[in-house]
Amino acid sequence: MRRGKYLAKNTAIFALGNIGTKAISFFMVPLYTQWLVPSDYGVVDLIATVAFVLMPVFTLNIGESVMRFDLDEGADYDRIMSVGIVFLLLSVALTFLVYPFSLFFSELAAYKSYLYLYCLTYGFSTILICNLRGLERLLSYAIANIILTFGIAVFNMLFLGVFRMGVKGYLLSYIVAQFVVILFAFITGSVKHTVDNFSLNFDLLKEMVKYSFLLIPTSLMWWIMNSSDRLMVTAMIGVSANGIYAISYKIPSFLTTLSTVFNQAWSYSAIKENESTDKVCYTNKVYFQLLDNLIIITAVLLFLMKPFMKVYVSKEYYLAWKYTPYLLIGMLFCTLGTFLSTAYTVNKDSKGFLWSGTIGAIVNIVLNLILIPIMQCHGAALATCISYISVFIFRAIHTRKYLKLRLFIKNHYLSIGILIIMAFSMYINNMILSEMVLAIELLLIMILKRDTLMLYFYSLKNLVYKMKRKRSVSDEHKDRM
Repeated sequence: MRRGKYLAKNTAIFALGNIGTKAISFFMVPLYTQWLVPSDYGVVDLIATVAFVLMPVFTLNIGESVMRFDLDEGADYDRIMSVGIVFLLLSVALTFLVYPFSLFFSELAAYKSYLYLYCLTYGFSTILICNLRGLERLLSYAIANIILTFGIAVFNMLFLGVFRMGVKGYLLSYIVAQFVVILFAFITGSVKHTVDNFSLNFDLLKEMVKYSFLLIPTSLMWWIMNSSDRLMVTAMIGVSANGIYAISYKIPSFLTTLSTVFNQAWSYSAIKENESTDKVCYTNKVYFQLLDNLIIITAVLLFLMKPFMKVYVSKEYYLAWKYTPYLLIGMLFCTLGTFLSTAYTVNKDSKGFLWSGTIGAIVNIVLNLILIPIMQCHGAALATCISYISVFIFRAIHTRKYLKLRLFIKNHYLSIGILIIMAFSMYINNMILSEMVLAIELLLIMILKRDTLMLYFYSLKNLVYKMKRKRSVSDEHKDRM
């Protein structure tokens, strides 16, 4: 029971930070599609993509080491963060590499200084936030995420909506918001105490660098799977096409957010459960619960996608829905693969991350080169989907040396099969007929997952009962007063 409460508590805290932030980002998209034309949105997405791949190089991904080493029993937090501070200072110089890198993309030429500051603040905030997670100051971590997203939204309204600064305004919003988060994480993460007690242990530095160094190519491989398709769409089709394609990621990212929340919380539980005698049984139980929830959410999103996009974005971006079915199916397997990768985190197996990421990256690049010229953005989305599935398959096999999980039962095979059929049903030209077919398929999913839905129902019923009971007791107390 205690393990369940621990996982639930951490999930709730991560949900506070992640879902709240994504909700703000989600509701900002319609405004972005009004303030930025597809070519401008394509540029900002390109810059974010470039920053994502460069940041681990500039910081040597030391944030991941800070977080993981902090979680060890008896960890010396000041010594660990002292290593982090060294790489914070080093990143100031390394980030200047964005200037020659930007020469590869003519679209970035006018924004080199903004790209530098974007990458620098991104790297700083990442390390300091990882420190909060390692210290298990998860509420502070959640608040930092909320501050970041709320700040981005407010400054975007100012710089884009009021001053009409376009791409520069969008980037400036991120830079300022990330700077505010840096200050918050510096204070709440007791980094000043580390600075006052700075102690650099070279053996620890070597150990942390050894762990994080292999995560740099891993981050690159992961970037290839997640973002290289946007660069290739930009190069092969154009920046406007990339602007529309980037929007297609927004709905699938909702699924990613939910899975990120859970997997972040689960990583703490997995580390604590590593020595328990029934860890395989418990992990399998949690995995099945995750899978059932993913299937239900994916089915609902597929059903709602087309009518929702009509009201969610401006008409210039509506066609983005055509690419979401592939991405949603891919995200489901990506989430399952991320869950399995927790075994690498627990055992500090950087090579596992690297090998699985490399396989996914190779599959993604090869398929993008083949499919984009033939299927345009459809090809890019399909390539991403297949690469996520390939990573899941590899991790399912490779992690068996740590945990021998039963990954699917008959019910799951049937459910995933229906999800794939739902994805194809979205392309029926007649919208009414399409939604009718999708409704039938959604009903079948609900029948197959009725046990999980009933669990939702009884949990909600129990919560309502407890709230009413609490209110009744409170009213009785007031009457006595």
